Amino acid sequence: MGWVKFAILLDQPRRVIFQDSIKYPFHYDFALNRLPAFKGMSSEEFYRVSMRRDNQRVVLGAVLFQPLQPPASASEYGIQFSGVDPYPTDIVIEWFETVKRSVNAAPGVQVLYLPAFEQVSSAERDRDLFAARGIRVSSLERWLSDETAVCYSLVWAIGRLTFVPWAEISAAFADGRLRSTDVLLTDGVPAELPFVAGIIALVPATPNSHTAILARSQEIPFVYPLEAAERDRVRNLVGKEVFLRAARRDGHAEARVLDVDGKLDPGVKAEILALKAPAPIHIVPKARYGAISAPVANLVPADIRFFGGKAANFGLLHRTIPGNSPEAIAFSFDLWDEFLDQSLPGGRTLRAEIASRLAGFTYPPDMLALKAALAGVRDLITGATEFSPDQQQAIISSLAGFDPQRNIRFRSSSNVEDTEQFVGAGLYDSFSGCLADDLDDDTAGPCRCDPAEPKERGVFRAIRKVYASFYNDDAYLERLRHGIDEAQVGMGLLVHHSFPDEIERANGVATLKATWLASRASTGSSS
Repeated sequence: MGWVKFAILLDQPRRVIFQDSIKYPFHYDFALNRLPAFKGMSSEEFYRVSMRRDNQRVVLGAVLFQPLQPPASASEYGIQFSGVDPYPTDIVIEWFETVKRSVNAAPGVQVLYLPAFEQVSSAERDRDLFAARGIRVSSLERWLSDETAVCYSLVWAIGRLTFVPWAEISAAFADGRLRSTDVLLTDGVPAELPFVAGIIALVPATPNSHTAILARSQEIPFVYPLEAAERDRVRNLVGKEVFLRAARRDGHAEARVLDVDGKLDPGVKAEILALKAPAPIHIVPKARYGAISAPVANLVPADIRFFGGKAANFGLLHRTIPGNSPEAIAFSFDLWDEFLDQSLPGGRTLRAEIASRLAGFTYPPDMLALKAALAGVRDLITGATEFSPDQQQAIISSLAGFDPQRNIRFRSSSNVEDTEQFVGAGLYDSFSGCLADDLDDDTAGPCRCDPAEPKERGVFRAIRKVYASFYNDDAYLERLRHGIDEAQVGMGLLVHHSFPDEIERANGVATLKATWLASRASTGSSS
């Protein structure tokens, strides 16, 4: 099933902003990077203004396409809106019509309202009101008549099958009724779920949901059995250890839930679970460069050990197309390490404080505890740290080639991304800062680079926010999952002027095709 996500700003209710849903699989990543109203927001802040009715500033949703049908030849498509609180029907109708007008569909194509899980009850209650406006309320099951299951993530798991009503999932995880090693059986799929071994839903979800995308990225099987008899059979396995496998066979989804309670030798079980261990990632350990910054023009991929993957690879790009890539510099891991070595009140270094807060977490972790610890680390970095006067002067000197009245973009560049084995797309954040705000004699706004911003948005603030993103939930979880030594990794920065473009008029990905030449192969030469 295909989809394209979108956002509607509530102060611009007639405009639908569609996102590149491959580059930005999550609404938050798109909004943070492409919608100025939300730049600098944490994921928690964005959740409050997008998923809850109180103080809501944007409604999120997706256009869904029939499986196995090219969008141009499909006979129908669906519209879905995300939100934890039920939306009033009259407002949903307005949004639906706005999105429908924005989709260039062929005459005769039917448009369906496919409510997200939290919206199903209100949609069913007001089905007649929707029908009176010519809107058909349906579900994804209409597109799945030839299947026996929907598999949102194609992997396998072993764990205790535990039923928890959807409204109690967070509480059950907190009080121990639900564990990270369990296979969760639930009667709904809310927008956020804790980390578990597997997920079996008793109601359909959508492949574009936050839960489904995370399940695929974290290799957690996630299925919905379509047949009522199979759902009843699975309910009878609650409390037992089960083997869950989600796969595709002969072009069709297949979900199998097997009772293995008491049937697996502990040693055999351990060997099976070891097969799920992620392949080791070769990380080039960070190294001291001897200076906090350098121009990117001379950087080569091997410099990942000094500046991180993004900055090191940008050097190659800049030399290849110098007239079509911005002038840039890179901040090395030297600045990162000096920043972590600052002393906090009480005498402990920032590095030691972070290590203390994250000590004891292993994979799979207690996700509620880990999320709380990581949020505390990010708040610590952005709210309780400073660059020393010498560091501030060195940073300002490094930025001397930039116009202080224009926003400067500070892009994450760690040595745990943009490598041959691990892309790490979307794990870390980038932020813009205004050098003029740090060079003036006050801390009062507005921003000298953007008068629409009521507060100053200096470069030191931007760098700290990028540094804090090193401890984003998914970023740290990936490092934990792959057993990466935190002492060997860090955050560098790629720095160039900011080129804001709210609707992504210019955006793309360059791809390279490596061709093996037969003439070279025949002579034993390498290409």
